[in-house]
Amino acid sequence: MIIPIDHFPIKEEDVRIARYMKKEVGGVCNFLIASSKLGLKVGIVGCIGEDENGKFIRDLLDEEGIDVTSLDVIKGERTAIVLVFVDKDGKHSFIGVNGAGIELCKAVDVDKIKSSRAIYTSGHTLVRSPSLDFTLDVIKKASELSIPVFFDPGPLVDKIQTDILDNFLAKTNTLLLNSIEVEFLTKTHELKQASEILLEKGVRTVVIKLGANGCFIAQKNFSIHLPGFKVPVVDTTGAGDIFNAAYIYGYLEQLPINYLGIIANAAGAIKVTRLGGGTQAPSKKELVNFLKEQKSISKDIDQLLKQLVNR
Repeated sequence: MIIPIDHFPIKEEDVRIARYMKKEVGGVCNFLIASSKLGLKVGIVGCIGEDENGKFIRDLLDEEGIDVTSLDVIKGERTAIVLVFVDKDGKHSFIGVNGAGIELCKAVDVDKIKSSRAIYTSGHTLVRSPSLDFTLDVIKKASELSIPVFFDPGPLVDKIQTDILDNFLAKTNTLLLNSIEVEFLTKTHELKQASEILLEKGVRTVVIKLGANGCFIAQKNFSIHLPGFKVPVVDTTGAGDIFNAAYIYGYLEQLPINYLGIIANAAGAIKVTRLGGGTQAPSKKELVNFLKEQKSISKDIDQLLKQLVNR
C-alpha cells in the first residue's frame, strides 16, 4: 500500500492526512512485472495467504503474463503486506507486516530449473528456514546446471548468517546491490575496493546501484561507472527491482556489459517519474523511446538503440 505524505520524519503525535492510498504489489513482484513488460518469460516460486491480498497478487501477476503455477496459497495464513510512505521528493520509508511469502518449503522442481535461462532471488529467502533450505537447494542445482544466478541481498542482508551468505555469493553470477548494502558487506564505501572484496568471494559480476548517480559495474580486471539520467523524481519505490529486471533482460539478450548498465539506469529513471511499484515499470517500447530522447548524451546509447530495435 503506497501512501503519499508531505515530508519526513513522522514524529510522535503527528497527524498526517494523505491525499489517497494506492494498492500495489511489491518486492519480487516488481521485478517479475518489469521483466515481463520487457518481453521476458518469467515465473514465480513462492507463497501467498488465503486472503484478499493474496488473490490480488495472484490475479495481477497472471494478468501481467507471469507463470503463477508455483505460487502456493497457504490455507489459514494472511499475505505479507508493506505500507510505503512516499514524500514529495520521492523518498520512501517502509513498515512491513509478516505473512505468507517466506514459508517456501515445497520440493524443488528440477525440470523447471533446467528450463530456466536464469534464476533470480533476494536476501529475504536466506534469513531463515524453510525458505533458506529451499533457496540453497535451488541455487545448488542451478550451479550444477551452469544456469546463471542473480542475487539482490536487499535490506535484510544484515539478518543473513555470514557463512550462508559467503556460500551463496560463491555461486552467484551477478550480485546486484545498493551502496548501503555494499558498505555493510565490505566495510568500505570505496566502490572499486568494495567490488574487489566481493569478487574475491566468488561473485563473477558486481553491480552497485547508485540511484541518480547511475551504477558501478565490476568484474575481474574490469570496472566502469555509468552515470544516471536526469529526470524529475516522483517516487523511488521499486526502482531498484526494475533496474535489476532491465539488467537481466540485457544480459539474456547478450548485450555488452556497458549497455547493461545503460539500459538498467534508463529503466530505473523512467520508474522514478511515476508513482507506484512494478506496474509502473516501462515496456520495451517505452524504454526505447526514452533512450532515443537521451542519445545525444553518448554514442553508446545510439549503438544500444540499434541493437534493441533489431531484437
